[in-house]
Amino acid sequence: MASHELAHMPCPTQPQPTVLIVDDSATKRLALRAMLAPLGHAIVEVDSGYAALRAVRRAAFALILMDVQMPTLDGYQTATLIRRRIEAKLTPIIFVTGFGRNEEQTAAAYASGAVDFVSTPIRPDVLRAKVSVFIDLFVQSQDLLAQSEELRRSLDVITGLNAALRDSEGRTQAVLDNVTDGIFILDENGVIESVNRSVRRLFGYRAREPVGQRFGFVIAPERRAEFQQLELAQRRGSRQGRASREIETLGRREDQSTFAIEVEHGELVHGDRHLTLAVVRDISERMAHTAALEHLALHDAVTGLANRTLFADHASQALVSAKRATEPRAVLVMDLDGFKQINDTLGHAYGDTLLREVGRRVVSALREGDIVARVAGDRFAILPSGATDLVAAAAVAWKIQHACEAPYAIDGDVVQMSASIGIALYPEHGTSSAELLRGADLAMYDAKRAGSAYAVFDGAQETHLTSHLALLSDLRQCITRGELVLHYQPKVDLATRHISGVEALVRWRHPTRGLLAPGSFMPEAERIDLIEPLTRWVLNEALRQQRAWRDEGVDLAIAVNISATCLSHASTLPDTVAELAETWGSTLGRLTLELTERALIEPGATEILDRLHKMGAKLSIDDFGTEYSTLAYLQRLPVDEIKVDRSFVTGLTAGSDDEIIVRSTIELAHNLRLTVVAEGVEDQGVLEMLAAASCDTAQGYLFAAPCSAEELTAWMTQSRYGSPP
Repeated sequence: MASHELAHMPCPTQPQPTVLIVDDSATKRLALRAMLAPLGHAIVEVDSGYAALRAVRRAAFALILMDVQMPTLDGYQTATLIRRRIEAKLTPIIFVTGFGRNEEQTAAAYASGAVDFVSTPIRPDVLRAKVSVFIDLFVQSQDLLAQSEELRRSLDVITGLNAALRDSEGRTQAVLDNVTDGIFILDENGVIESVNRSVRRLFGYRAREPVGQRFGFVIAPERRAEFQQLELAQRRGSRQGRASREIETLGRREDQSTFAIEVEHGELVHGDRHLTLAVVRDISERMAHTAALEHLALHDAVTGLANRTLFADHASQALVSAKRATEPRAVLVMDLDGFKQINDTLGHAYGDTLLREVGRRVVSALREGDIVARVAGDRFAILPSGATDLVAAAAVAWKIQHACEAPYAIDGDVVQMSASIGIALYPEHGTSSAELLRGADLAMYDAKRAGSAYAVFDGAQETHLTSHLALLSDLRQCITRGELVLHYQPKVDLATRHISGVEALVRWRHPTRGLLAPGSFMPEAERIDLIEPLTRWVLNEALRQQRAWRDEGVDLAIAVNISATCLSHASTLPDTVAELAETWGSTLGRLTLELTERALIEPGATEILDRLHKMGAKLSIDDFGTEYSTLAYLQRLPVDEIKVDRSFVTGLTAGSDDEIIVRSTIELAHNLRLTVVAEGVEDQGVLEMLAAASCDTAQGYLFAAPCSAEELTAWMTQSRYGSPP
């Protein structure tokens, strides 16, 4: 009867992996649910941090996908509170964010318990891949828990069979042989009296080979002394009424190989004898799973390098050693120049391959004891081993630069990368790993701004970056706070000498820094993925104002600058233009989109520009002649207009090289049936030279500086270049 119960003992039903989605936006929750639908996992949705806390109290989740920006209780705060609950302490949390992350935010996210980020716009295949990894780990952990519970039940059942054991040793052996765990019966002196069949399976010994040996016979020699001490302590605890605990050690097989085992003892009373029941389980799979989780927690999933947490631990240990030996140490931070553009245009898989190759090169270039970690997107930290002064740190920076500068051949493409490196020294620049990382980070930004290979931390950098970070924080709110404004500069038709259109130029009316030109914030908007909402705002405001002028009887063409970032494969620019044109009743033939020459070489540019041109929008190449444009581009792309850069126009004089360039450019454009706009016209003489060269339109301070819509409306009635009578 007992044997039958053990052989058919039911396994607990495994819970279906469930994903918890936490986002205050119902639309985003619906989108995430749709992306995860092909995986077939159960999904629970909640709309706030408080609801998430209630959910984890009621159920166990394989994974939590959580928005960062939520009212009342944001993602970081929610994650911290979830981590305090025992039942959710190890539940993986992936943050979903629509904004870029600076280093402080990244550190705060990982400190709150995040294991990864997913940035919007979300790629469904990337999201599903990340979710699948953590779901698999959850399923494995549940299997191990079920096996542990099975072991516990086995012990309970066997202990409950004491009465049957007194009656029949044969029946006892029959019971033991049906248990999958290895079971040893030991006499009062710890000598093995009998074993079940599972012992032979686990250890490879013949039927009675272990019998007559002390239990240490099946323990790895190097662990026997430790095991005996633990066993003795456990027996003392058992006599004092404390619960028995498992002992983890190494077992030795008959072929001398070792494997991880778990041993638990139970007392058996057989007549007047007090025997010991030792139950042994192979926990190699559990240990491997635990090691995998520990590795995942301390290493970067893309490159396999140490992550920020492990790097900080190594750095802290190195600083303790340096303080004891009175030695200098250094921390270096490296950032890849232009990586974001490559990642956005060629795809995340391409970017990940590039990151792995960069990591491999850096590790190969340094010494074996040097620590290399990936601490953020395209950012790496380096901790040279041993004493490292400025000269030695600069030598390390040179090695890294040299290793990274060779071309990278990936998936048939060849790309060139450069790196900016910052150096911070102990003890001059800090006495903790956090201070040195921050100092090296600031120095790296200084190197990037200066275009130099590396820079050393300077206290003034911290003041600059503090101001810069404050600006970034304000930038994320400028649209919702209504701080953006458009200024307009007239474009004058040189045939009629009257205004024919305007260029809309965005300005940021910062609450403390005053009116900021786009050069001071647009590059950052591109870097932190704010360019699309900002472009939408500019287009909407420009078309709204164009409609207002049209309602007043003034029909002006309007030009808007478009970032190269808006021309990637995933761009929604054509849809945005079509939607807003319909909203304001605009004729797309009266809208010109101005693009830099760099934008033309974006991988997705041709397709996006073709769509816009077929819709009727005019396309103009801004700052023509200063970057990449060639005749081939002008012939192949659906361009309607070129704008001659102000560097050729402002100082235009008869017989100069600039005059030759401008005349040749105008002639070339007209031969290609393109119109020409000259920027930077500031005096009457230049205007007349442009007219004589058959330039179509001029723009510059000679006519008016960029100004508000109200000021331009007044200018049109007062200036001789304004609206015709």
